[in-house]
Amino acid sequence: MLSRMILIQCPYFPSFGTEDKVAENYRIEKIPYGKKEIEVKIPKKNYLATLMPQYKMGLKDEAGEVKKALENPIGTKRLKEIARGKKNAAIVVNDITRSTATYKLLPHLLRELKEAGMGDDQVFFLVATGTHRDNTREEIEGMLGKEIVQRFKVINHHCQDDKIMVDLGKTRGGIPVVINRLFWEAEVKILTATIAPHQAAGFSGGRKSVLPGIASLATLKQHHGFNMRSDKPAMGWVEGNKFHENALEAAKMAKADFILNTVQNHHKEITQVVAGDVEKAWFEGVKASREIYEVKVPHPVDVVITSPGGYPKDIDLYQSQKSMAASELAVKEGGTVILTAECKDGVGARGFYEWMSEASCPQDVIDRFIREGYSIGASKAWLFSRCLKRSDLILVSENIDDKTLKEMFTQRADTVEQAIKMALAKHGQKAEIILLKNGSDMIPSFEGK
Repeated sequence: MLSRMILIQCPYFPSFGTEDKVAENYRIEKIPYGKKEIEVKIPKKNYLATLMPQYKMGLKDEAGEVKKALENPIGTKRLKEIARGKKNAAIVVNDITRSTATYKLLPHLLRELKEAGMGDDQVFFLVATGTHRDNTREEIEGMLGKEIVQRFKVINHHCQDDKIMVDLGKTRGGIPVVINRLFWEAEVKILTATIAPHQAAGFSGGRKSVLPGIASLATLKQHHGFNMRSDKPAMGWVEGNKFHENALEAAKMAKADFILNTVQNHHKEITQVVAGDVEKAWFEGVKASREIYEVKVPHPVDVVITSPGGYPKDIDLYQSQKSMAASELAVKEGGTVILTAECKDGVGARGFYEWMSEASCPQDVIDRFIREGYSIGASKAWLFSRCLKRSDLILVSENIDDKTLKEMFTQRADTVEQAIKMALAKHGQKAEIILLKNGSDMIPSFEGK
């Protein structure tokens, strides 16, 4: 079990300054873990730096800024002008694995549609699950608000149900654009999301609500395959990124009318709102996201401690892997990554564990992915294995057992302190340690480069 040291003091005897001794010898930090924080003690003799996103204050008037963005869209007409006279509207929303504050956006978005003359029965929500599981009613109520769920139709997208799909042709890169028919047939098409660094697409948000959000498995097999990927983490990389460019073209082929996206700081507070064109408005959000999440790394180190950023980013190992990508850039070859993630849903998406456990080593997974291409869980297994080829991995979690992790070429520790001891036993007592807080969202770059 995860725990922190508890100092019990007897009223009849002095404490001998135990807390002072800890402070003298250790760098004490708090990092996100699920819906709470855990305390981490890093030996000062090994500690090099704590890297975290740049702090940008959350908006004082979130509602006012959402309203302002809707009234002044970038690259499009105002939404109520687009929607006037149309018979229905589809609003795509992120699923539970994304920390978008969707419920803060919807009242203002729906007001625009109402002013255009649309009633509740003309508007529906489509949950962009991609290949993820259905979101439960309770989860959807938390994401959208109970009143919204009571008033409007909300539908989970199912990527494997060919009956609900429509084929729009191929992108110039050869990706088949097969997406949810309900979205295509809606007369007004709206995307909501958060813009943050992404290990394959450069940044999330915007076009990603269509591909992969509401795309078919056939499309995902092509788009998420090896040929569309960088062989290194691609956080922050947009120009020339085939993964991004094909997703953007797919969103345009799907005739997405309007986006309403936010940028958040690492406290999940909204720092900026952008609305309008699926490309132009999104790029404005990208600029704001980059200012927060690009961090300078002194040099590659022996040990990197990282956290995905708490719930929902560490809901399972499948999602938590994203923070390994940033660590992959900061750790020395042959080093160790210590990943702290609650993983309350265990390993996550089916296929991920199977691909890992059927291999004899991480290189087997990489070779198989190049040979067989994408399937549910396979892409994540490839990303996971790519990091494992560079460094060892120790997971600090109480929700995945040692046997399962061993089959995934991963060690487990009860606490970060235990994991540090394991890493120092390998790398020596002079090993350097960096802490990457909110690692899923970071764009690491080396100082002077």
